[in-house]
Amino acid sequence: MIIVFWGSLLLLFHAHFLYPMLAVLARRNRTCTEPDFSPSISMLVPAHNECDVIAEKIDNFEALDYPADKLELVIFDDGSDDETYDVARNRATNRIRVIRGDVRAGKATAVNQLVRLATHPVLLLTDANVTLEADAVAKLVMHLTDASVGAVTGEVRLVGSDEEFRSGESLYYRMERQIQRAESNVSSVMGVDGAMYVLRRELYKPLPTDTILDDFLISMNVLRSRRRIVYEQAATAIETGTLSARQEFNRRVRIAAGAVQLLRRGIVPHWGQWAVWFQFVSHKLLRWCSPILIATLIISSIALTSAATIYIAFALFLTLLASGVLLTLLFPRLRRSSSVASVLFYFGMSQIAMSVGIVRGLLNRQPPQWEKVKRTEEGIESNSTATGK
Repeated sequence: MIIVFWGSLLLLFHAHFLYPMLAVLARRNRTCTEPDFSPSISMLVPAHNECDVIAEKIDNFEALDYPADKLELVIFDDGSDDETYDVARNRATNRIRVIRGDVRAGKATAVNQLVRLATHPVLLLTDANVTLEADAVAKLVMHLTDASVGAVTGEVRLVGSDEEFRSGESLYYRMERQIQRAESNVSSVMGVDGAMYVLRRELYKPLPTDTILDDFLISMNVLRSRRRIVYEQAATAIETGTLSARQEFNRRVRIAAGAVQLLRRGIVPHWGQWAVWFQFVSHKLLRWCSPILIATLIISSIALTSAATIYIAFALFLTLLASGVLLTLLFPRLRRSSSVASVLFYFGMSQIAMSVGIVRGLLNRQPPQWEKVKRTEEGIESNSTATGK
């Protein structure tokens, strides 16, 4: 039981504290860019019931600061039951193509169809409710002058987070962005932000239609091809939506279930990619396993209370921490009025959601379809991140 206690504690410490510190302290810089590089790009947008934003998405495409003759837009309507297809179809030109799916098949199928229809060697995948800054595309593709780079992800900010978990969410994403910047400088980030990223077309592999985390599977395929994924902070975009605590909970469930699905299918770095393995285990796998490690830590600390004072102290600390999390879950007003309570709430909610997701993933009970967050005109800005977070 002592081995279980210290093993769980060390793994949690490594994933949440030691690895982020090591990543940030690393100094190597692998930046290799050419600002004037402008390859031909296919901008791909899967859409389901996006009639409220699809016209603005097309406006955004037309306003991008990129050579018009090197940029096309392909929209795939995934069985929408609103006016998405009609609105988009009315804007079709020789640079804008709109295709309709008869039934809703899910994002993986939509992305497969979009890649099949793309005509250019570089793919830009982005969501319908994401507005790219005018120079975002140019800043993303300039990294592709480096042959070792297979994909590039940018900075997507979500407008409209729920006040009750805003502080906790903001802290998490600030830390996540610091890690991504450090990973990008040293070697590679572990995943793209599905809301906006570019990819070399030759690295795309068709996705199984039941894929839950399409963007993370695409990322892993890039890494397994021995290419890097770069994070470009200056390539920015805004994602509109009202992200409530319930929606964030469901998103976390989906991430954990999708992670289990990929692990069951053996989608991990190749044997011999030791640096990538270290990052994958440290940044992804151990975080996905955090609920299990926390549970074993609690159980082992309670079981060892008679062995030494340190275990009694740790059991008391964990009891206080769990009590604080429980209070924030039970009393919404508390988490809205205190930043500390908001952080505790976000942490507790995330661990519970990942626990549910792990079970769903093991039982194959997580549907691949995903409901986008609702549009909002006003909101508090917070950062969004990569889907396999």
